[in-house]
Amino acid sequence: MNNKRDLTAEYLQQRPLTARNLRDFELCPQKYLLSLSVAPAEARQFIGGPAALQWAVRGTLIDCYRRGGPQEISQQSLLDLFEQHWEGELCADSLEEGQLHSRGTKMLTDYYQAHHQAPNQTIAGDLRLVGEFAGHNFVAVADRVDRDESGVITLLRYKTSASPPGPGTLAKDISAGLLLLLGAHHYQPQPCQTAVYALRPQRLIVADIDADQRQRLRKQIIALAEEVHSAHEFPTQEGQHCRWCRSRAQCPAWASAHYQRGESK
Repeated sequence: MNNKRDLTAEYLQQRPLTARNLRDFELCPQKYLLSLSVAPAEARQFIGGPAALQWAVRGTLIDCYRRGGPQEISQQSLLDLFEQHWEGELCADSLEEGQLHSRGTKMLTDYYQAHHQAPNQTIAGDLRLVGEFAGHNFVAVADRVDRDESGVITLLRYKTSASPPGPGTLAKDISAGLLLLLGAHHYQPQPCQTAVYALRPQRLIVADIDADQRQRLRKQIIALAEEVHSAHEFPTQEGQHCRWCRSRAQCPAWASAHYQRGESK
């Protein structure tokens, strides 16, 4: 492990951290380290149907707004975009594939009906935001950025999950916090907020982040970044999350556990 660290020390210091990086490190330092080098082909086998649905719907809506939004394209064009993004082979079986495809079609149809006659307030889509706090570089992506009549900027992400977070839960999420911090820096002095657009209930959920909470999130994010950048060892922290880890094929702890159970030849 020390050799791995020696080879990647400069890269780890310079590479902008995402909220996922911080969560990975907090959950399992080895997971964080391995996630930086896992090949796309290896990661795909752990994606699963729900993530495939999230990716397809997100990609569809990003492409939709690149074409002017639901105000400028037809409902059928939106569904055609979904077909282009849908990867049914990532589902567990044909039953899950059919169910999730139908769910995606319904969510996008409902989205179109709710937005095609509404004013288009979107000013950016799939926006990559970068910034530096306390000597650490960070990056976050907003699926969509809106500006309302009063000038408030809303940086949002789409969610296809059955149980989207509420405003209070979202306010404690370092992903929402990092997006807000980077967005506020990018759009200053315009006021900013971060939100989730829950596609099943078709509802915008704005994070309840006041000035004090923003400072707490900033301190938490910087503290985690300092842990990442000062680490010399990246131990494994085993748990239920190992079953779904996108890096487990490379993980020595996972391989050892399988060997001990006689599952590895």
